[in-house]
Amino acid sequence: MSDTNLQRRLGLLPMLSISVGAIIGSAWLFAPLFVAQFAGPAGILSWVIAISVAMLLALVYAELGAAFPVAGGLARFSYFSHGNLAGFLAGFSCWLGYVAFAPIEVQAIIRYLADDWPWLLVAQGSTSLSGLGFIFASLLLLAMTAINLLGVSWFGETNKLITIWKVIVPVTIPVVLILHSFDGANFTDHGGFMPSGISGVFAAVSTGGAMAAMLGFRAAIEMAGEARNPKRDVPLALIGSVLITGGIYLLIQIGFVGALPTESLAKGWSALSSHVESGPFVELAAAAGVAWLIKLIFIDAVVSPAGCGLVFSGASARLVYAMACNDQLPTAFKRLDRRGVPRWALAINFLVGLAFFAPSQTWQSIVGFISSIQMISLAFGPASLLVLRRVAPNGPRPFRLPLAGPISLLAFFASNVIVYWCGWETNRMCFGLLAVAGVGFIAVRKISRSDEPLDLSGLRWLLPWLAVLTAVSWLGQFGGGTGTIPHGVDLAILAVTSLIILAVSQVDPTSRLPED
Repeated sequence: MSDTNLQRRLGLLPMLSISVGAIIGSAWLFAPLFVAQFAGPAGILSWVIAISVAMLLALVYAELGAAFPVAGGLARFSYFSHGNLAGFLAGFSCWLGYVAFAPIEVQAIIRYLADDWPWLLVAQGSTSLSGLGFIFASLLLLAMTAINLLGVSWFGETNKLITIWKVIVPVTIPVVLILHSFDGANFTDHGGFMPSGISGVFAAVSTGGAMAAMLGFRAAIEMAGEARNPKRDVPLALIGSVLITGGIYLLIQIGFVGALPTESLAKGWSALSSHVESGPFVELAAAAGVAWLIKLIFIDAVVSPAGCGLVFSGASARLVYAMACNDQLPTAFKRLDRRGVPRWALAINFLVGLAFFAPSQTWQSIVGFISSIQMISLAFGPASLLVLRRVAPNGPRPFRLPLAGPISLLAFFASNVIVYWCGWETNRMCFGLLAVAGVGFIAVRKISRSDEPLDLSGLRWLLPWLAVLTAVSWLGQFGGGTGTIPHGVDLAILAVTSLIILAVSQVDPTSRLPED
């Protein structure tokens, strides 16, 4: 089963580089700070949770990606397993997260450059772009799009070289900081190891950026239609990228916490925001007196986000292409140019991405939205895996996940928990967008009298699932929730309902398996 019009030119190293490059972007520059603000030294546990959830999902999608090596898999798997409506909602929620990634990487670049180029912002210390700053940001976003237009070979080789740099530098910087200014007392003093309690650890996973960083593993899924040997390389890229980057992020967090000067912690962990202005690692390198490290950080503050934005520009275009292949978007978006690139999909993503440069948008304000909407889209995977195993038992399974039932349930439950931790203020926007999109999709299909069925049977599990997430988020303890449901009870409710909803999703699904 393949996308015959796409060019299969990506080998194992480019595929692995795509997922690693998507994980190591601006998150390594900012997430350690925000994780520490929420959780203190216990932010290490936040990364362990995020890495564990990412691995559960990577295992699920490793089987799906190898069995169905298509472009834009996040939109295709649910379409294959549960039909049109589920496929659209999975694809749309994934696209909302993807299209925000490249702009957020541009925002990170500008944050670091603004000290030397103050004309990028309306005023010193501001987070809003000036007129010239908007033009500069737009040109950066355009450059990411342009490299993708050169073809998948250019994209793969460019990203491979960038990713090698992106692995070396984020390892070098915390190691140097540990050697020059590590203070083990930072992990026990100033409020102890867990100054904000377990709720701070959970908040750091979602709104602190730990989970948003690890979600980049999925980029290889979207590029599977252009992999030379997807049956081998997709599972290796997904699982390998989580293992490699998980270790790197743990090292970065340990180095960041250990290198903080005592005076930075005088007002507690939540008062570390002073390090944001010129970048947290620049501050630490300056305090350690390592001048060459400051220069290296500034260089990587351009390279890492740019590389990550490059990957997500390509991945989001493949997702739009996939939804067009599902007949859920206009056919123009599945047209390929002579290089085998979905150029119209790239163009629409570029135009939508410009909206994320609005004055109120900052790195941290976007990261919670990305975590929530991306985890919703990923939660479709466990349901799809179990259905596709049953309806296509004899299909090829180059990678067969052991204990698929329990692991799928854990992955589905973990996805729902991360969405809940993102908080009501973030989730109500995500749920509202999905509701509007779903109703709009149904209305357009009814009005146009499309020959493609709507597959409304999927509502019997989609509606209860989203309703439970909405209710628990509203009544829960995070991000503007009413606090009606106490800690512990909230997770118990999500555990029970996850089991029930996943079971209901397996009952007589409307499957649309590919013909080849």
